[in-house]
Amino acid sequence: MRATRNAVALAGALALAVTLAACGGTPAGPDLEKLRTEFVGSWELESAEFDDQSISEEDYDSMSETLDMHVTLDLSDEGELLVDAFGSQQEGSWEIKDEDTLTLTLGDEGVDVPYEDERLTLTYDGETMVFSKVSDEPVMDRDPSVNAGGGSLDQFDDLPVEDTDDDPIDDTLDEGDTSLADELFTDEMYAWADTYAADVTVSEPLDVTVGDDDTALVKIVGVGADFEGETGYLMSFENRTDQDLVFTNISTTLEGEDVYYDATLARPVRAGETVQGFFYFDASLGEVTSASSCSFSIMAIDRSDAPVAVYSATL
Repeated sequence: MRATRNAVALAGALALAVTLAACGGTPAGPDLEKLRTEFVGSWELESAEFDDQSISEEDYDSMSETLDMHVTLDLSDEGELLVDAFGSQQEGSWEIKDEDTLTLTLGDEGVDVPYEDERLTLTYDGETMVFSKVSDEPVMDRDPSVNAGGGSLDQFDDLPVEDTDDDPIDDTLDEGDTSLADELFTDEMYAWADTYAADVTVSEPLDVTVGDDDTALVKIVGVGADFEGETGYLMSFENRTDQDLVFTNISTTLEGEDVYYDATLARPVRAGETVQGFFYFDASLGEVTSASSCSFSIMAIDRSDAPVAVYSATL
């Protein structure tokens, strides 16, 4: 079992690493300029390590592929640097310090970045981010929306609903006047989500912590079944922030198979509240039990659909 730190912490860590870590490096000599072509281009985050948590290559791939969210470094042939973390951009410069090190600079200070095994490793204050080159052509005019993503709410169309004419979800979502995240926080929808979770029949109690940080406490409290007989994990969500959040799965595997499109979690949690939600799996996948092998990543999203935190677990 493991939990990953806030995905958006990458943006803050990236900014801190480049803006606060002074290096005092000297400019590269002319003989090093022939190495320039190795570094010019676009680099993308591969993995990240924090003091007590990590974002693996698999975690990042799930987020970037599913949500189209990215963290990139663009290095131009003229020595310009563009840092883009989920659409938050900063401009600076870069130079070759020696054959195994670059210096990235934002403002008046910079940080040395080792180059090894075709990867750049950016480290600051116990936080390490590894980047690999994805293109020889830098995108210095990158549109922030390219990295910001926004596909996190697509799966909400699969919310579990009964086939009735007066279903509150259908009535609310058909209006189309506000964002889907906002719709989930109407009194009617919120009450429905509470009732749905309360009606889950728990067959096996569990006490598994998926995430515990300043944003939220996320736990699995049991395995059970909903009113349609679909099985999954009953979860508890404590929102420790002053903003409303929606918790939704962004990647899911069951018994080694990718079942993202057959697994659904979409639980709104108002600021400061603790609620339960049911992470259920389509009946075609068979029964989910405490013995099932399952890995998943959950993202907390605010009302503007912006990512706030990511938590991953393996059972």
